[in-house]
Amino acid sequence: MEVPGKKLQAGTSAEDTAYCQPCEQDDEFLPAEVYCTVCKEFLCYNCASVHRKLKITRSHFLLDKSNMPESIGGHEVEYECTEPCDIHPKEFIKYFCTTHKTIICGHCAVQIHRSCHADVISDISKAYKDGKEYGDIMKKIARLFEEIDLCASNVEKNVDVVAKLGENEVEKLRRYREEVNKYFEEREQALLKFIEKTKHLDEELLGSLKPKYKNLKSKVEEINTKLEAQGNNMIQLFIETKRAKELLDGLQIELADINKENAVHHYEFRKDPATERLITSDPGLGTLENIMTQPHNIASASAESGHGIIGLTVQGDGQRETMATAEPTVSQATVDLTILRFTPAMDIPMKSPTHDRDCKLSSMVHLAGSRLLLADFNDHTVKLVDMQTNSQLSKIGVRGQPWDICLLPGDRVAVTLAGKGIQFLETRGQLALGNRLLVEGDCRGIAYHADRLIVSYYDGKVAVLNMNGHVIRGKGRGGSGHTVFERPLYLRVVCEGSTAFIYVSDYIKNTITKMDMNLNMIKTFQDPALKIPRGITAVGDQLLICGSQSNNIMILDLSTGQMTQLVGGNEGIRVPLCVYYCLQQNKLLVTEQSNSVVKVYNSIE
Repeated sequence: MEVPGKKLQAGTSAEDTAYCQPCEQDDEFLPAEVYCTVCKEFLCYNCASVHRKLKITRSHFLLDKSNMPESIGGHEVEYECTEPCDIHPKEFIKYFCTTHKTIICGHCAVQIHRSCHADVISDISKAYKDGKEYGDIMKKIARLFEEIDLCASNVEKNVDVVAKLGENEVEKLRRYREEVNKYFEEREQALLKFIEKTKHLDEELLGSLKPKYKNLKSKVEEINTKLEAQGNNMIQLFIETKRAKELLDGLQIELADINKENAVHHYEFRKDPATERLITSDPGLGTLENIMTQPHNIASASAESGHGIIGLTVQGDGQRETMATAEPTVSQATVDLTILRFTPAMDIPMKSPTHDRDCKLSSMVHLAGSRLLLADFNDHTVKLVDMQTNSQLSKIGVRGQPWDICLLPGDRVAVTLAGKGIQFLETRGQLALGNRLLVEGDCRGIAYHADRLIVSYYDGKVAVLNMNGHVIRGKGRGGSGHTVFERPLYLRVVCEGSTAFIYVSDYIKNTITKMDMNLNMIKTFQDPALKIPRGITAVGDQLLICGSQSNNIMILDLSTGQMTQLVGGNEGIRVPLCVYYCLQQNKLLVTEQSNSVVKVYNSIE
C-alpha cells in the first residue's frame, strides 16, 4: 500500500524516500525535511518554513528528518479532520455527538454538548468505510444518480411530448377548421346552385313566353289592319268587327294565360341564427381546455386518447347543424367550504319600489363577469343583477312562471316555465327572448349536457330531451307502481372526472338521488338534518343543497357521501329556495321562499 507523500523509486532499498506532499500536488517531487503531526503531512524545507509562519499552523508540532516516519511498514500515517467548525471557525471538527447526531469541535463539546455523549471521530471512523451507514449512503447516491438520469430522460421525453402535443392540437384545430370551411363551402355551393337553378328555370319560363306574346301581338295587329281597311265600307266593317270581337275574346284568354305563367321565383338570402351566434360568440370555433394530470405521469400518458397529458385540447366537435360551442362546465372549488365562516353582507333587493307583488326567486345562474341571472316565479320575469354593485340591471317578461335556469353554449340560457314549456333567452348584452319549446307536463328543474336538456317534472318524472324538445328517454314510476321520485323540483349535472352525473332533489322524499346520463339510479343520499331539499348547486366536488324545512344550506361531499351543515337558522336562513357560491368574490348567495332579496354572505377562513 502506497502512503501519501511516499514515492517508490527504481533502485532504492526497502526504505522509501519521503516527498513533500503539498509540492507533490503541483507535480514537484522535493525531499521531505519535516513531518507535521497535526496535519499528518510530509513537508519540504520551503513548505515547513511557511508552515511555521502561518497563524493557523505556527503552533503545529513538526518532527525533523531524523524523527519523521520513513518506511511504509514502520509508521502508518493517520489522517485527522481539518474541516473548520461551522460555529467556531477557528477550531477543527474532532467529535461526533451521538445524542444530537451532529459533528462538533472541542469548543462545541464544552459549551453546547457538555451533557451529551461524544465520540472522537478519528477513533470511530477507522472502519467507517466498511460500515452499513457508508454503504447505505453510497447506495443512495447510486440510486439518486439513476433517478436523476430517469428524470433527465423523462424531461427529454416530455420535450418531445410538448412538441408532439402542440403539433397534434394544431393539426386537430386546423383539421376542424378545414371541416368547418368545407361545410360552409358546401353550404355556399348548395345555395349558389339553388340560385342558379332557380334563375335557369325562370329564364326558361320567360324565354317560352316571348314567342307566345309575340304571336298574340301579331294576331291583334292583323285584326287591327283588317278593321282599318274597311273604314269606308260600313257593311264589311260591321262584319269584320263582329268576327274580331270573337277573336279578341279568345286572344284575351290567351293573354291571361301568359300573365299567369309569367310568375318568377322571388328569394332572398337570410343569415342563419346559429351561425350568427357562432360569429358573435367568444369561444367561436372551439375552446382550449386544461387537462390536469400528475406531473410524473406526463411522459407515460396516452397521447392518442387526448387525456392524461397536461396540455390543451380543442373542443369543437359539436353538431354541424348548430355549430355549438363548448358546453358550460362546473368550476372547480379552490377552497373547502366546510372550513369557512359566513357573515351577513348587504343584500341585493329584487322588488321594485312601485311593485306590490313579492318576489319568489326560484333559481339563479352566474353569467360572465359579475352578472347574476334570477328567475322570479311570482313576477313572471327573469332578472339580471350586478353582484359587485348589488343593483338590478334589467329584466324581461316571459310567457309563464319561470322556475329553473341552466346555461347553454353561445351566451344563452334555458328557463323552465311551470306548465308552459321551456324558454330560451339570449344573454349577450341586453336580455332577449329566443325560441320557446312546448313540452308535455309541468317541467321544473333543468340542466344541460352534451347537446341535451335534462328536465324534471312536478309529477315525478325526469327526462332527457334533445334541443327540439323531443323526449329521448324518461324515468317515471318504477315497476309495480314503485315511485322513483315524488317532487323532483331541482336537478344539476355534475362532471366527476370525465363522467357526468345527474343529481336530483326530491322535496317529498327528502332525498338527493345520483343518476347516470341514461337515467339509471346509482345512489341515494339522505340526512336527518336535511328536510325538504330544493335548489342544488355544484362547487367542485361539493353540492350545496337548500333545506327548506330545515332552514339550512347543507354540503354533500361527493367523494365521501357525507353531509354537513354550511349555514342555518343561526345565520338567518329561512326556507331557502336556491343557493350559489361565487368563488371570484368569496360570497354565498341565497334566495328564500318569501323574501324579495338575495341574501349575501361574505366567507371568512
